Amino acid sequence: MKLKKLISTIGLTTCLLSMSSSAFAMGDAREPDSRDSPNYFQGIIDSFEGTIAKQEYGMDQDFFRWTNNTGQGKTFYINFDTYQNRSLDYQIFEIDHNGQAYQVFKDTGRETWFVYLPANGDIRIKVGAQDAIRVDPNVRYIISLSERPWWN
Repeated sequence: MKLKKLISTIGLTTCLLSMSSSAFAMGDAREPDSRDSPNYFQGIIDSFEGTIAKQEYGMDQDFFRWTNNTGQGKTFYINFDTYQNRSLDYQIFEIDHNGQAYQVFKDTGRETWFVYLPANGDIRIKVGAQDAIRVDPNVRYIISLSERPWWN
């Protein structure tokens, strides 16, 4: 079990370090955000770090969007990891798209989706905590659009 965790950690670190820092760089998910005012990915090689806040009424959810304005259909992966404390089991709750999306990996606090998005297609993603009790506003997650899966 420890070896599997070590391999996962090394794989994630390698993926994070190999991300380009030129046109696309990891940004912080801004708050407040909403379905009508999401965080926008700049392209397939882009990512955000975010947190889930405890709110007085209801639970914080973060929203993300990307429009495929490349002029051609694109395949890519959505990678998600609650890397600071996977036991909180933050996750992708909704993927709204006009293409195809399949979950290819799921484990506590992390997951990967394979996506095909046609030209001018749009994808919207909603992230949140599994339940309101397991929320730590100091624990960060990462969500990334990528050409490769982090896990399979």
